[in-house]
Amino acid sequence: MQDTTAVATKDPGAFNPADLMGLEFWLGIGAVALRVIIIIAVALFIIGLVRKLMLRWRAETEDLPAIDPRRQRAFTVSNLIMSATRYVVWTMAAITVLSEIGLDIGPLLAGAGIAGLAIGFGAQTLVKDVISGVFLLFDDIIHVGDLVTIGSHTGTVEGISLRLVKVRKFDGELVMIPAGDLRAFGNKSMGFARVIVPIGVSYEQDLDEILEVLNEIASEWAAVPENKEVMLEEAPTVQAVTNLGDSSVEARIVVQVIPGEQFPSERELRAMIKRRFDADGIEIPFPRRTVYMRQEPDPPARSIKQSLPPAEDGDTE
Repeated sequence: MQDTTAVATKDPGAFNPADLMGLEFWLGIGAVALRVIIIIAVALFIIGLVRKLMLRWRAETEDLPAIDPRRQRAFTVSNLIMSATRYVVWTMAAITVLSEIGLDIGPLLAGAGIAGLAIGFGAQTLVKDVISGVFLLFDDIIHVGDLVTIGSHTGTVEGISLRLVKVRKFDGELVMIPAGDLRAFGNKSMGFARVIVPIGVSYEQDLDEILEVLNEIASEWAAVPENKEVMLEEAPTVQAVTNLGDSSVEARIVVQVIPGEQFPSERELRAMIKRRFDADGIEIPFPRRTVYMRQEPDPPARSIKQSLPPAEDGDTE
């Protein structure tokens, strides 16, 4: 009987502890480690380069006032670009490192795609706010320190991010408004502002005389050096007649000024008008109403006979 000897076949993919002593194994490990180090070094270089460029952009606007649009745009957009660069570069570096060490990244990418799709459907409002915030920053139509009206809220912008705009109202309330809700809003800090001071004149007063007084007040206000610095026109304009009201004839003083200076200018003009009207004896009208009393005549008296219903047949005695 012939003995048969079983010959064990060696699996080429099986780990053999003896390979740890081989030069080829360590050369492979070293090559992989070198490629990983190069990938990390390239990622750090790209992030550092972007950061250096953004800091240089900031430095160019560092001396500008804090509310200057160029300085605000540089600081806000540079933060956005640096954050986005870190996320994108480190994500790509991690995927490349996993591929280099021999892991199959196909299922990982497929799972990430499915997860991203699910998150996208579940966070549509968040994605809309972020995208709107990006365009809001690049459109350069709103800045920190601007006086804005968004819906029913009017206040000063205290912060702008990718998702939120923070508005501080006059009473101190801080309103958080998602960027996706900024479909229409007003900005009172761009270009110029207009001082508008309406004045009511009594119907019994001489209109031409009062308009002359208003022109003198406007010229006196414009002659103040501090007011000249905020004016964007040569002189205020007195406009009349803007309305025929129930109890007054309305005129107004208007002038273009630097944004943000319209409110103190209006207060100063109103104070000057009040003092001048008091000095000249000009009446500031108040609401009036004329009531006509009418008395209805008494109705004619009705007799008892007229008030009784007519008698029917058979009712008479």
